[in-house]
Amino acid sequence: MNPDSAPDPQSFKQCLRQGGKALDATLSRARWLADIGQSLSEWTQDPWIQEIRVANIRDETIVIYAASAAALVPLRHRSHALLAWLNARHQLRCTRIDTRVRPR
Repeated sequence: MNPDSAPDPQSFKQCLRQGGKALDATLSRARWLADIGQSLSEWTQDPWIQEIRVANIRDETIVIYAASAAALVPLRHRSHALLAWLNARHQLRCTRIDTRVRPR
């Protein structure tokens, strides 16, 4: 799956009610995003990487949530390298990273 084949946005409740293809597409996308997030430890073993997660990929933007603002400091410093690695590793075409603090 890639960002261009993402299903139209809808609530998770709607997907559960509809079942079938809508639910399958939502679960497939969630697995895909989780796989990308889990691969981050291949890029670096730095402890701060455990504090971030890939929340979404929208158009050419990767949305990353950090558990704390402190985790965003090294992420922002190395964002270009991370973006290049994610694009190469997961065949993405993203040009920017959108970061936000979202405690777990």
